[in-house]
Amino acid sequence: MSTVLASFLRNDLAIIFTAIVLCTAIPTGLTYWYKGKKAAMDADLKMKMLEMGMSASEIERVLIAESNPDGKEKA
Repeated sequence: MSTVLASFLRNDLAIIFTAIVLCTAIPTGLTYWYKGKKAAMDADLKMKMLEMGMSASEIERVLIAESNPDGKEKA
């Protein structure tokens, strides 16, 4: 096994290719993980607000306030 690793480490092209793949795959994977986690948290928040008996307009107001903490309306 160490001979395979040693021959890989001597190959500059393989190291460059591996670095490029890792530098693109890791951020891409983390981005999709973050988006999935955020969507799950948003869905959980909406379910909790529905369980509390909030109306659709109240939920919408909370979500707008959450996404825009400045209080300014989006155009």
